[in-house]
Amino acid sequence: MLDRIEGTASSPVPHQVPKRPCCIISELLLDEDDVALDGIVRWMVTDRALFREATRYILKRKGDPVRLRILGTDYPGTIIGTTSQGYELSFDKPIDAEVVDDLVGRHLTEE
Repeated sequence: MLDRIEGTASSPVPHQVPKRPCCIISELLLDEDDVALDGIVRWMVTDRALFREATRYILKRKGDPVRLRILGTDYPGTIIGTTSQGYELSFDKPIDAEVVDDLVGRHLTEE
């Protein structure tokens, strides 16, 4: 499952950062289709986030270039996996830890 990252003896997980649960209204922009999906960010760290589309279904997608728009700012990245919980995104460049702390802190939820 995408919400659990586990390493093995041959490939341990580098510096695992705890995911911070939140509920941030956002959009996921799929560039090749010129599509904007409304939804929420469910958790966020500096290099990844989980976006949940505001529909009853999730399309299975992987490897698609996207932009996650939060409060008018776009964060380019790639869909690295899909679960029933949403799209796990990997950002092209890590987001500054202070920005993530501010966003998550203002929209923090309990797990």
